[in-house]
Amino acid sequence: MRQSREFLVITFSETSDAMAAEKLFQEQQIPGRIIPIPRQLSAGCGLSWKTEPALREHVVMAMEGAGIRWHEMELVKLWV
Repeated sequence: MRQSREFLVITFSETSDAMAAEKLFQEQQIPGRIIPIPRQLSAGCGLSWKTEPALREHVVMAMEGAGIRWHEMELVKLWV
């Protein structure tokens, strides 16, 4: 049975920022993955990063340190 769970979803205005974030998170072993932007959020480049809510501060620090820009960062309930 599928159920919904809350995730931290980060959207990007530019595809290049989404790809740079994915590479950065993989290098720093920050769990998560690229997903299409959920309907609950406004459209950006069409890509977003889904991760655990508890990692918010770590993700923000990593992106700021690497100069990666994001559009939105929201907690969203998604089916798993």
